[in-house]
Amino acid sequence: TLMRSSAASDVYKRQLDSLNKIIYHMIYNMRYIKEGSILAPKQKITREQLLEIAFDITRKEGFSAVTARSVAKAAGCSIQPVFSQFDTMEALRTATFDYACEHFMNEIMEKKDRPDFIACTSRWVLNLARKEPNLFHLLYLSDSFQGDNLWNVMMGYESNSKMAAVFRESYGLEEEECKDIFLRGYLLLHGIATMIATNHMNFTDDEAAEMVKRTVEDMVAGAGRRAASGGES
Repeated sequence: TLMRSSAASDVYKRQLDSLNKIIYHMIYNMRYIKEGSILAPKQKITREQLLEIAFDITRKEGFSAVTARSVAKAAGCSIQPVFSQFDTMEALRTATFDYACEHFMNEIMEKKDRPDFIACTSRWVLNLARKEPNLFHLLYLSDSFQGDNLWNVMMGYESNSKMAAVFRESYGLEEEECKDIFLRGYLLLHGIATMIATNHMNFTDDEAAEMVKRTVEDMVAGAGRRAASGGES
């Protein structure tokens, strides 16, 4: 009986020693990793990735849903990487707006050499309002889209400058007439698009595009009559 008891005790001691070693190594490794001696490779989250995430959040939930926490959650990280790329929330929001503008400008400029470039761009705006209202709101209805002079704000984007040049050439307008008619046509188009995006008005692309086209042609004809009469209305 004493021999069996002694043998059992030895087994128990060996098991306890093994368990203690496992616990020791676990604690040691945890401490070692925490102190930075052994670190698993960290995946660096880039500025571009964070902006893509903010853009996607805007598309799905609206621009107001873009916060450091929402971006970090979608990226699977803490807010620290977000603020390492953007000093403030305002910087993140401004960068998201600029990212969206560049993204869509590149999309529009893919058709810059088409003879119907202006019509394509008009339909693109209407399509954005109808299918991506949150992104339309970001581009045209948010605080990010602002300035003292609408023309200067518009001409800050290559796609608008290209449209204005095509517009002037197509209708043979002087610079000031082009600016006036282009602005009025722009405001009409975006008024229709805003009604589609916010009130779900049932304008088809064809109806809206034809309305803008006829209005612009009427304004161009009026400019021609004024030029022929020496500037008189």
